[in-house]
Parts: sequence; structure tokens; C-alpha cells
Amino acid sequence: MHIGFIGTGSMGRAIIPLLIKAGYRVSAWNRSRDALANLQGVNALDSPSEAFQGDVAISMLADDRAFNEVLLASGALQRADQRCIHIVMSTLSPQLMETLQARHDELGIPLIAAPVFGVPAVAARGEMNIMVAGPQSAITKVQPILDVLGKKTWPLGTQPVQACIAKIAGNMMITQAIQSLGEASSLAERHGLPKATFIELMTQTLFASPSYQRYGQNIVNGTFEPGFKMSLGLKDINLAVDAAHCKNLELPAADVVRAKMTAAVARGFGDKDWSMFALESVTRSAQASDQPWLTAPVTRSRRGHFWVTGARVTQNGRQYQKGPMYVAWQAPEFVTQPYPIVLVHGGTLQGTEWLDTPDGRPGWAQRFVEAGFVVFCVDRPGHGRSPYHPDILGPMGPAFSYERAREVYFPDGGAESQWPFAPDDDEAFDAFMASYGPMPADLAASQTLDADRLSQLLDRIGKAIIVTHSASGPSGWLIADRRPDSVAAIVAVEPMGPVFGHTPGIGTLEWGLTAAPIAFDPPRETPDQVRTADPATLKVPALKDMPVALVTGETSMFASFTSSIVPFLQTAGAQVDHLDLPALGIHGNGHGLVYERNSDESFEVVAQWLARTMSAPGPA
Repeated sequence: MHIGFIGTGSMGRAIIPLLIKAGYRVSAWNRSRDALANLQGVNALDSPSEAFQGDVAISMLADDRAFNEVLLASGALQRADQRCIHIVMSTLSPQLMETLQARHDELGIPLIAAPVFGVPAVAARGEMNIMVAGPQSAITKVQPILDVLGKKTWPLGTQPVQACIAKIAGNMMITQAIQSLGEASSLAERHGLPKATFIELMTQTLFASPSYQRYGQNIVNGTFEPGFKMSLGLKDINLAVDAAHCKNLELPAADVVRAKMTAAVARGFGDKDWSMFALESVTRSAQASDQPWLTAPVTRSRRGHFWVTGARVTQNGRQYQKGPMYVAWQAPEFVTQPYPIVLVHGGTLQGTEWLDTPDGRPGWAQRFVEAGFVVFCVDRPGHGRSPYHPDILGPMGPAFSYERAREVYFPDGGAESQWPFAPDDDEAFDAFMASYGPMPADLAASQTLDADRLSQLLDRIGKAIIVTHSASGPSGWLIADRRPDSVAAIVAVEPMGPVFGHTPGIGTLEWGLTAAPIAFDPPRETPDQVRTADPATLKVPALKDMPVALVTGETSMFASFTSSIVPFLQTAGAQVDHLDLPALGIHGNGHGLVYERNSDESFEVVAQWLARTMSAPGPA
């Protein structure tokens, strides 16, 4: 029987001598003839098409790209003898395998997929496990060849793609075995158990399999001369992830392995054995670096952004957009909470205040995602990435100074003890202040615009929990006024106040809790009517039975505002809970409690309140 061989890489060079020793006549083609130099008894071919003129053609090319170039684009298959049986031993994508099958069917050439488990050393001993799928009559004819090359042939079906996907899924499992070896042995070693002792224990008991034993020894000895190159392993894990995506499957563990293998290849280890990525993945973060992009825990979520658009306005004969709002969103892999969270930042700030804390820890946005919420984080119109121009939105208010920041967050002589950097840390203070800009000078107009855009956001995403901070507190009340059926609850962290209060350089809450108009019952047409009314009559229909949490810190000047805000909200009709942190055993917080050192503690207070409130039955 005459065998044509296409692709004499390390695996091809390992198995061709077995075929010759068994008495088969072998001719071979390779891009580089140098790879054929040491193969005794092999006839060198000038083109891949010549390999299809014998009884059997075995192709063992590196990847999809090589197959497309060598066999499809070159026209090699078109010139094949129809009596030739084609055995594909490469690891290819399911999509390409199905394309190959269709092309072979058109040409009348039998196609067998026969990928293998086994590194070159195993292949050279004829001890591979061979997965096979294709026409049974063709498999029967080539079975003697497969018996020479492997210790066992595993029939998987009549469609070549069945063997293809078995190899891909199997290689994916090997990568995860390698990953678990690296992580578990490093964990054991860090706690004083020698890596070699641990790996010997595991690979002789619970995981007594060749893969664990072989790659475990690589990790113990630190020897990574390639049995299977990292670059080829990365190719295979990419095939697995891509094959899953086309069937609407997620492979979280495979994604982690792929990321780590990609990093290892990028660092120059593509020609090393693929088991090296496990060691790389656990030691890299231990290198001397404090950069969060190298050391922060890897998280898994969906994320994106969109715009809530503003109205077109005309000035000087040209159209402009007024007050669009940038919205960044993030969602956990599995959403477990019924309502999303909308995070609305404080005055002169931007949505970044909900992201990382000044000392580099995950902020409330990430914590809400970890708790199972979809999170929408906005830049209020005229702030952050939501553009501002005074010709369109009106003049700006005063800039936010370092001195004002110190007064608000960590005043000299104050009892604030949770602020995330030292008062004399100028570099950290500069970084904190970099996110601040001015607010629009017209507070009522700014609040109206905020409420309009946030209401549009709720029209898009549905009923949500609104979380505000500081000067965005009024936005929560105004959103409820505009979309009462779309607000599930309001969490107001250190809200702007007191009732009817005036903040120099910012403005006055003319309507009690807001500078912009809000609807009362009975109606009040002007701020003066609100201010002079009997407080017991100031009902706000939109806030009736609305769950509201006011969160305040121990040392903040804003905490004192609750003495007027809480009764005002109660009279308005809201179901108010004052989450006073010191009363709950959490001390030392100021106005920036959402990003202070114990921000996780304050977040947990809010998370527990939401869990109680969202699961509680509504009012009768």
C-alpha cells in the first residue's frame, strides 16, 4: 500500500518510521525539504497534490490556515485520485472539517478524521490513542495503518467532525489539568508542603493519569522542552472557545486558560512545552510589581456603554445636541437580582467615583456586579464624558478647589479616620482632584436636565434601583417624580441638604429637597408656596410607599441634614430607613464613604438593606 504524507513536523517525523518499518511505501511533502532529510526510505514529493495519487493520503498540517493554503487554495484536492482515502490527523476547527467534508463529498474522495492523543515521544513508540470518524468502509480499509500508529483506535461516528470536536474538547481538558496542577501545587508550596511531594501524592492517587503525571513532572522539575508547543496549545484552546461560541456556549475555565496561554506566548514562551503556562500563571503576579493591571484579580463580566441622547437645539442657524448623557454598563455572568442599579455620581464629579477607590480597591460598581446586579453608571449631563459647552448648557459654576475638597472630605482637626490617603499625600490628592470639574451654574436647570436624561434611561432599561451620592441626591427624588413606576427603590448616600438648604457657589433647594420643581398634592405652583406651607401637607405622590435608604457617615457635615430630610420624606409618603453607619457599628466615615477605606463595609449595609427591602411584601 502506498501512503502519501503531507506535513512532516515533529509528529510526522515520529510516525513515518513506524509506517516504513511496517512495510508501507511512503512518499512525503513538506514546505521545507529539510524536514525530510533524516527520514530514511521516504520519497520526497514536489507538490502536495502528488500525495493523493496513492492509496492513502495522511495530512498532518499545523492548523486551519496551513490546510486552507496547502490543500484548498492550491487545488491539490481537485487533482486527487478518487481511489485515495484521505486521513486528516491534524487538530482543525469544526468549521473547516465540515468544509473539507463537503469538498471531499463533491470530489468523491473518502475523508476520515483521525486526530490523536499523544506527544511525539509517545507517537514514536506507536502508543497513541487515535480518535476516528468517517465512512466505516474507508475506516476498515485503513485500520491496519491505524493499528501501526496507535495502541487503540476509538471509533466516534461517521461524520469527521465528531472526531475533530473530541480532540478539541480533550485538549481543552488537558489545559485545565495543567492549570489545576500549577495552582494547586503552588498553593501547597506556599504553605510549606514541597511541590514535588504534593504532585507525587496527587498523581499517584486521585489523579493517577498520564496527563497529570507527565505535566506534573514538568512543573516539579521546571523542564519545559516541548513535547507539545505552547503556540500549538494556544491554537487548540482557541479552537475550543470558538467552537463553543458558534453554538452559544460559554466556557469560563477555557477563557481563563486562553488568557494565560496568550500572555505566556506573548512573553516569548511559544516554543516551550505548553505545561509552562501553569507555572507562569501563578508566579507572574508574585513578581515585583504593584501595578493593578498585573496584580488585580481577574473578573468575569459583560460590559459596554451607550448614550442617552439630548434634544437638538438651534443656535445661529446650526443644530447642536443639548445635554447627552454617557452610560457605562456592566453585568455579571449570571444576573441574580430582579432590578438593575443606576449609579448617579455627586456634584462636579463623574461616574468614576463608583469605580476603583483612591487606594486602588474595587468600588461600589464592581461590588454590585459581584452581588448579581446589572449596573448602569452615568456621567450626568455636563460632567465627565457627557460633553459640556456653555453656549448650549449655560454658564459653569465655580471650580471645585483643593481647599473645598479638604473641608468636605477630611477637614483639619476632624474625626475622619477612614479617608484612603494621608492629608499630606499630595500625589494622591492630585489624582483625586483630577476627576473634578465645575457644575452648571443654574442648579435648577441642571437638576431638570439630569432628571430628564435619567428618566429616558429608565425608559430604556426598565424598573431600577437608583443610588445617588451628595449633589445627585435631588436627582433621585426627581426621577421618582417623573417615573414613579420605574423606580424600585432609592438609596441616597449623604444626599444634598438640608431641606430648603443653600450651598454657596452651587444653589438653593427651593422646592424643599430639590432646586427643580417637584409635584406635591395638593399642588404647589411656586417655591414660596412650598416654603410657607404647613409641612404636614407636603405630600409627594410619586414618593408614596417608595423604599428609601439614607446612608450617612459619622463625621460628615451632611449627616446633620438627615434631621430635616428624613421627616420631610416621611411626610411626603416614602418608607424611609436611615442607615446611620456609626449606629450600625461602622465608625470614622466622612462624606466620601463610598470610596473610603472601609467602603466594603458600608456597601454591605446597603446590600443587606436592598435584600430585605426588595424581598419584603409591599404595603397593603
